[in-house]
Amino acid sequence: MVGWDFSEFSNHALDHALFYSYQTNMEICLVHIVKRKSQVKEMEVELKKVVAKVYQEKGKHLKMMVRAGKITSGLRAAAIEVSAAVIFIGTHGVKGIQNYIGSNTLKIILNSVIPFVVVQAPRKVNGHFSVVCPIDSRKESKEVLYWVTYLAKILDANISLVYPDYKTPVKVLLTKANVNFSKHYLHDSRINFKEEKLSCKRFNDAIVDFANKKKVDLILTITNRQTKVQNLFSAAKVQYLIANREKIPVLCVSPRRDLWKYGSYK
Repeated sequence: MVGWDFSEFSNHALDHALFYSYQTNMEICLVHIVKRKSQVKEMEVELKKVVAKVYQEKGKHLKMMVRAGKITSGLRAAAIEVSAAVIFIGTHGVKGIQNYIGSNTLKIILNSVIPFVVVQAPRKVNGHFSVVCPIDSRKESKEVLYWVTYLAKILDANISLVYPDYKTPVKVLLTKANVNFSKHYLHDSRINFKEEKLSCKRFNDAIVDFANKKKVDLILTITNRQTKVQNLFSAAKVQYLIANREKIPVLCVSPRRDLWKYGSYK
């Protein structure tokens, strides 16, 4: 599914979605959210023009949907309606106070069961497709492994497993356990990967620098579920990665509490 608002950035999102669609044979559905039901028919006419243009230029049939409501809840509801595997959205970054309270993009992504791919620019062709998978001390960070395995198999992607060089004993132990689990998981799935230890200071900076140096096509991240005031600065760290300065696409997976309800991650 592609969140469509007729902007340059939704065009970027479609550009990326088309690439994945060609590789997986998945269908693409453009979704536009309007404020009032009275606007639906008018915007359906405009969206049909976009669908026709894509078919004329790319030879790709797209589905389309216009729904009335709030963007944050509307996109998630539409994704469930079409049984979307992943949602692509474009963003122009964050400004000012949004760095601390989270942009509209982050508000849409948080708590979504369906992963989002956030893009800021057209897709670059870097050669062999490559993915960076950060693993840290949080047990939830292992939830990206399913997607890493899928991308490695479907795109024959190069995988880089990166983790922070913590100094605190507790975080060292937790991170080591998560990394070991991840390595065994990938080995069992017959996925080749490389591992890299990065600085724990400004870890997201280190991830972006590493990804840029390696000309990576996609960064995976686990978002923070909490949205209360006391967790705003934590959300800002996620926002920084999503709107990274190198404009590298980011696949965002929200933690699934139901996965942990009955014990450890399997």
